[in-house]
Amino acid sequence: MTLGWNGVGRGPAAGVIGCVLLLAGCAQTSDTAATGAPVVLAPISDPVVAFAANAGPGSQETVTLPSTGQTVQLRLVRAYVAASGQECREVQMGTGGGSATRLLCSAGTGWREARPLIRSASGTP
Repeated sequence: MTLGWNGVGRGPAAGVIGCVLLLAGCAQTSDTAATGAPVVLAPISDPVVAFAANAGPGSQETVTLPSTGQTVQLRLVRAYVAASGQECREVQMGTGGGSATRLLCSAGTGWREARPLIRSASGTP
């Protein structure tokens, strides 16, 4: 009894096509996030973004936030390359009443807000 198809020649071709489709599905363009949504760049006029883009780890600067008029002390906690290949920078914003952290990652010619994967970094990887 024969099945009419011996499978010779189709296995390698099917494997190559499957790999190409898999890689195409994993590809990410520079203007979309992994979810397919457009990447929203943080404005460079934001003093926190401007500080993150130019500072080295441990650098500090005092800025006034245009949204609130509040003066904050900025400190670049760490700079690293994420698994995505993007350069990321963690900025701690200190005020008289506490501190907050913002994580910014490079996105083409600008920077975007990113969700931190760890809550309290010690500044060492």
